[in-house]
Amino acid sequence: MVTVVEASAMPIRLYRSSVIPDQGFLHGFPERTGGISTGLRASLNLGFRWGDDKDHVEQNRRLLAKHVGYQPEDLQVTRHVHGTAVWKVGDPQPDPAEFDGLVCDQVGPVLGAFAADCIPIVFAEPEARVIGAAHAGWRGTVNGVGKNVVARMIELGARADRVRVALGPSIGPCCFEVGPEVVAQFRDALGEVPGMIVAGPHKDHIDLRVAMRAMLERSGVRGDLIDASPPCTKCEPDRFFSYRRDGKEGGVHMGFIAMSRR
Repeated sequence: MVTVVEASAMPIRLYRSSVIPDQGFLHGFPERTGGISTGLRASLNLGFRWGDDKDHVEQNRRLLAKHVGYQPEDLQVTRHVHGTAVWKVGDPQPDPAEFDGLVCDQVGPVLGAFAADCIPIVFAEPEARVIGAAHAGWRGTVNGVGKNVVARMIELGARADRVRVALGPSIGPCCFEVGPEVVAQFRDALGEVPGMIVAGPHKDHIDLRVAMRAMLERSGVRGDLIDASPPCTKCEPDRFFSYRRDGKEGGVHMGFIAMSRR
């Protein structure tokens, strides 16, 4: 039996990117308001993994679907493991379905990518009508989940120079302090990228957005078709969940993208 709880008095708000066309696509990065979860998960927590009431998460997902205009059963999600594997919607799934990227060339499915400081990313190629979504933490970023999504989109008929990419709200260079071993992995993977390593008061910081942009551009995506300037999740507690700020007691966001009929 599902217990229906009244939603937050505050509305659902979507952070959206102008790089993804309105015509032919639905996309967005929901902020934290408009759901029914409580505590540090208040209120639009969209992820099951960290202990929220299952009924609350399911109702939050239904509230989001109603707000955006898709059917809840059309949502396609996988378990993220900070990896680089990409699933094409419609292909057989292993159990567990552990993929950090998804691609699709059909109207109907809504691709979801979870995050709470990591980068939720959505991809669209308007001419070939191919979409993608990805979850990219620092491991996924440095190991190439973004370029893997682009490669799978190309297999479906997309062209890299026509792919449009929006990076969703995520931890910014202001807050993403890391150890020297992480800095070394970014330098090994990408070399010296201006702005990727930022000196902090105690340790170096990484700008994940700069690193992801560099990886995507090296995969053939045009720089002017990449929106890599989202807000920082850790800095804005009224708008966003943040694992670094709240730990596993906090909530989870979900970027989404779908193709609509022209």
